[in-house]
Amino acid sequence: MSLFKNFEEECSQIILNELSQGSLSGEEKIYLQWLIGLTSKNFQNVLRSNPEDLERHLEEMKDGLNEVQLAMQQAFGSLEASIQVGAESYIIRWPSILQIFYAIGTQTLAIRGSEKSMYGKLFEKLILGSLLTILGFKLIEPSQSDKAKMVFWLTQRENKRESDATILLKPGVGARFDIGFIGPGNSEISLDKVSRFEREMNYGRQLHYMSTIILVDKIGEQSRIAALADEINGTIIQMSMTYWVKEVAEILNQKMAFRHPLIKMKPDESLDFIREKMQSVDLNQFIQ
Repeated sequence: MSLFKNFEEECSQIILNELSQGSLSGEEKIYLQWLIGLTSKNFQNVLRSNPEDLERHLEEMKDGLNEVQLAMQQAFGSLEASIQVGAESYIIRWPSILQIFYAIGTQTLAIRGSEKSMYGKLFEKLILGSLLTILGFKLIEPSQSDKAKMVFWLTQRENKRESDATILLKPGVGARFDIGFIGPGNSEISLDKVSRFEREMNYGRQLHYMSTIILVDKIGEQSRIAALADEINGTIIQMSMTYWVKEVAEILNQKMAFRHPLIKMKPDESLDFIREKMQSVDLNQFIQ
């Protein structure tokens, strides 16, 4: 902090300038993002790595911290403490300590298994469960899959490879689904992600031919992910597209002769159909 004048007042702008530097290491970027309340995924998925959105976020964060500072000062009075790091000492007041608390809270969110991650997994189950129920599949336990038709189950881990959902159209034919709310610049969508599943899966005494469908928020304009998915007979579908549910049905039709009324519907008709069907979907069954 001694390298900067008025660090306490100009903290957000200093961090913005530092993040604009191309020479920062990954650890340095993460540390700076925590100080402004962002995890790496927040930075890519929410702000889309957009400098203008980042500036807007910093302004809103600054206003929010000022409000909290006033409330804390009214409730507890002034705060001033001295801390020493090596040969240097620093004065900590409400703005600085709130910034530290903000960073600690963001660091907590970055840890897998946090409340954020748990709610994310819950949301994924609700989306996939609703999607597959609308498409006519019935939720079962994986142990009931032998010789089953038109069934699905959620979140299974095989050989350290996790699928968020698996469907069986009929004995020997099925597909695995992976879902991720991932921005266009996120490196998590990689060859490893699209090739994470083997094309065959054994359950019970039945060998199933498996296709892979990956649902994402949005794909970057220069992304090669769609081509990489084709190499493993997989498909990437963007949920930011209005008629993505109909597209899922069409892909299943192309890959495994799946039949459903959505396939022949006009796009706008498909939305009305989905709204009607969602009224009868029991969401509780997906989160037990």
